[in-house]
Amino acid sequence: MARKGYANLQEELSATIPIEELDRATMWVKARQDKNGNFKAVEVQETTNKIQKLKQKESDGSITTQGSDDVLTLALGRPEHPGRVRGVGGYIKPASFFDLPKRRNKSVEETVRKSVKRILEEEKETILAKERALWQQERERVVAEERAYWTAKFAELAAKIDEKKLPLESPKPVTTLQDPGSGQGSCSRHAEKVMQNNPDGELNAVKKRLVLNDDAAGLLVEENHEVPEGNPKVTAIIEEEVRDIMAPKTSANTDLETIAAVHKCELAVDRVDNIVAIGTIIQVNVASSDQLIHSVPLGKENMRVSVVRAIVDDALLPIPVKDEIVTVSDAIGTCVAWPRNLVVIPGEKAPLKAIEQKKKNRANTKKRMRDVFDDNEDLENLPPNLPTTLKDLCTWGNNFLRGGVTIHTTFAADLFGRSKKVCLFRSDLYTMANNLEVSNRVLVFYMSYLHEVLKKCRMVDMVAFVNPDQTGTLGCGNPTERAWSLSDRYRQGRLGQIFVVPYNSGAHWMLTIVNPNEEVVHFMDPLKRRLDTGEWKSIVNNSIKIYNAHKNRKGRKVIQWKNLAGIPEQKNDKTCGYFIMRYMKEIVEGKNLDFSMKWGTRSNLVYTVNDIDEIQAEWAEHVLKFPEN
Repeated sequence: MARKGYANLQEELSATIPIEELDRATMWVKARQDKNGNFKAVEVQETTNKIQKLKQKESDGSITTQGSDDVLTLALGRPEHPGRVRGVGGYIKPASFFDLPKRRNKSVEETVRKSVKRILEEEKETILAKERALWQQERERVVAEERAYWTAKFAELAAKIDEKKLPLESPKPVTTLQDPGSGQGSCSRHAEKVMQNNPDGELNAVKKRLVLNDDAAGLLVEENHEVPEGNPKVTAIIEEEVRDIMAPKTSANTDLETIAAVHKCELAVDRVDNIVAIGTIIQVNVASSDQLIHSVPLGKENMRVSVVRAIVDDALLPIPVKDEIVTVSDAIGTCVAWPRNLVVIPGEKAPLKAIEQKKKNRANTKKRMRDVFDDNEDLENLPPNLPTTLKDLCTWGNNFLRGGVTIHTTFAADLFGRSKKVCLFRSDLYTMANNLEVSNRVLVFYMSYLHEVLKKCRMVDMVAFVNPDQTGTLGCGNPTERAWSLSDRYRQGRLGQIFVVPYNSGAHWMLTIVNPNEEVVHFMDPLKRRLDTGEWKSIVNNSIKIYNAHKNRKGRKVIQWKNLAGIPEQKNDKTCGYFIMRYMKEIVEGKNLDFSMKWGTRSNLVYTVNDIDEIQAEWAEHVLKFPEN
């Protein structure tokens, strides 16, 4: 570059190179080249190569440069000198070359931002002032209308009261002829004679005993005088005046009592005898067919009620309000929709159908208990080809399970979250040997066997079981209680754990796999192989919602149900329990829990006799470990 300086060199190079490409890194390189483009020092050549590579990366977007941290600084590996700028020349300071333009732009930008903010605030205040003025005008108009309305009403009421007041005469000197009685509740024969001869005096005397009570808008009778017969004119006048004053009050009181009686109600859930709250029926715009409650159509089959007092605080509402009002305690003091058939007016009888169903359930329970304790099952003549362990168990039971003797145990809390006492009867062994419908007790013993398998495989943190005594339709509580029992079991589990839930709809076993944390439910029905859409689905959904509420999380709007249509299908109506046990066995032994992929789509999978025999053999071998009593 000799002594021409960076400014003259830039002017010379601009004749052949665009001025935009003559940045300070390029100028630094050009200043160190000779006329042939060579460098005197090897270090300068290496730095030039670095500059070329960094420029290529900058154009590719691999690196970003800003201010004094540009390509030249990165290539040299040293920060910029505070008093000069490399590749530019003397008399140019770093502050003027790098920072001033940016600071100036920032200052202008900040000024514009403040101006826009001030304008927006002024506009906001203007809009709010207009809204306040309109609101004030509307408020004054409504208040004026209300004042005028009630002023007219009070004036009308005052006029009616003035019309009904009875004129009271000033006391007159008491004489024998004018005093019809003593005023103390008794009349003499002489007074009766005076009244018969002086009708006006009789009327005035009775009026003195009728005092209008302004506060109560009624009459107070000081004394109870009988008007003598023989003067129909006086009697008619008195009866008419008393009737005009007393009739409106009596009618109003009667109407109020009737309305209050009709509006009081009891609120039930699931069935009419399951009362969970005391409420009041709210009649609003009854004639309209499109009533709304909480911005949702009320529905023809529902009623608007106000919950006054909760009997079961944690009972779920039949029609919850989004995720805000879910339980009865949440609804106290507000209006909710309630199914019309579950609103019970005190004094009315429960529907006949509900009473008959209750009697039927009680009779079925008694019949089942009689069957359990009869101990007359034949365990000697067994079906052929029974598994050896089941045959041994039946032979032993034929000798020892008599007279109420049972096989019993108490399972620890790690099985169902709470300790569970279970007894096996002679009838349960007979059921297993003859492939009949299995009981909850049989299922619980097999679930305890599978729990031991989980312990050996170290899968207890992955799979948990739910007690079938808390899920079935018969003898397990109403749907609300069952939903709460399920949610309690979820809370006792571990994060990510799935829950195996056997469910008996009354005479048929089904299996449900619930993952409450992911809100996914897998459903397995060995008979129909299609998704359940009845009461059970609502119970499971509500249990997950309760679980989410305890975890203080919102959860999904719709819980995901998956029907495992590829499961093997039962061929008769008595083996559903064995299929459920086989499903549970394959889930537990699958280890990687791939049952969804295995049974997700319809297939021709079947269970053979050997598959069911394996279940019976495992069950019998496990039962033989427990004592009898």
